Amino acid sequence: MKSMNFAQLRAFHAVATEGGFTKAARLLNVTQPTCSQEVKALEETYGVTLFDRGNRQVTLTETGTALFAVTRRLFAAEQEAMELLAGVRHLDGGTLAVGADGPFHAVPLIARFTRTHPGPTVTLAVGNSRTMLEGLMETRIDVAVLADVPGDSRLFVLPLRRDPVRALLPKTHPLARRRAVALSDLAQERLVLREPGSMTRRLVERALTTAELTPAAIIEIQSREAVVEAVAAGLGIGFTSAAEFTGDGRLVLLPIAGAGIEMDEYVVCLRERRRLAVVRAFLDLAREVAAEAGGPLSGLNAAAMPGSASATPATAGHAVPAPGRR
Repeated sequence: MKSMNFAQLRAFHAVATEGGFTKAARLLNVTQPTCSQEVKALEETYGVTLFDRGNRQVTLTETGTALFAVTRRLFAAEQEAMELLAGVRHLDGGTLAVGADGPFHAVPLIARFTRTHPGPTVTLAVGNSRTMLEGLMETRIDVAVLADVPGDSRLFVLPLRRDPVRALLPKTHPLARRRAVALSDLAQERLVLREPGSMTRRLVERALTTAELTPAAIIEIQSREAVVEAVAAGLGIGFTSAAEFTGDGRLVLLPIAGAGIEMDEYVVCLRERRRLAVVRAFLDLAREVAAEAGGPLSGLNAAAMPGSASATPATAGHAVPAPGRR
């Protein structure tokens, strides 16, 4: 079996990553014809077509997509090997790509990380949990701060903190004068909920189902910010974790009486990449933050969390509702 030509693989990977030959050539510091020739030679050697070349865009074929998944792992391993051999211990440079399903827990961690390690360049991508997990698997993201973590042996999962989920009401709402609001009272109102993939929504719906309660009406909103504005405008009652509510004079945040609805936050990375110095430093900092918080999650062992091979899929939260209507 002939050996692979790494220059050709690197050219293919650059084109797939950058989405075009011109940008790939610039990334590799070669001319565009050279980059094109390397990819063409790779295709001709193995008798495959890796890209559909249109007039203005280049898209991966099915074979190209499969190969891209391999080269992502290949060059991520190369990066890890280079760091290991270079003995990068003081974090004088490099990059750390952080993903999060919301900025509330990630930004304080990043701020603390940059104060401790000012050398690396840190980026933050915010999106839903599914997108962030895809980024981890494809090594576009080094570490993620998430509430929704699946049971996957490829993941290393570090528990960060646990926050109660609370009801968000307009200040003028009759229920807003209470110290806490019952789940049964909330079910009689129109509820403002995030999209179906939202962990907050899943926890609330699980609590309602367990209590055998059906909301009078639901309005679906696609972002946290829009939920706040919808509730403030009187469209209904929303829900958010206590840590995510930064205060708003138009709104009141109330505990949900008798319903222990709690959201867990985790710091997650690929198990094989936790040896990278910059990732290891971020995990060490997250452990410090979890220990300082002193919450129920701080004493848990990461090996027993959802990312371990023996664990079942994570619920990433808990809902113990009060008895509802029977």
